[in-house]
Amino acid sequence: MGSAMSIAASGMQAAVLRLDAAASNIVNNDSDAYRPVSVSQSPSADGGIRASLRPATPLLAFDPGAPYAMQGSEPHMDLPTELVNLKLAEHGFRANLLAYKASSEMFKTLLDATA
Repeated sequence: MGSAMSIAASGMQAAVLRLDAAASNIVNNDSDAYRPVSVSQSPSADGGIRASLRPATPLLAFDPGAPYAMQGSEPHMDLPTELVNLKLAEHGFRANLLAYKASSEMFKTLLDATA
């Protein structure tokens, strides 16, 4: 049961990192020195998730003459993509929290049955 809880906890940590990255990208979009980040996730040996920050890939194209283009410098990130990342982080955290709670309840029931 402990490994199920640690797997869910690693998923929650990855979701928090994704939320932090998206929030940082949105807040720092107007800063010329800031470079956006994204989250890279990979499976770990214990069954959980290993998440780390990495530089985000630049936007594919920017046309300053487009009707809705930002005036001034080239944007560092795509706001709709970052909003989707915020929702993915929210849902990922919620799903892992439910898995953690279910594992905790099963462990508690097992302890009650053996006591």
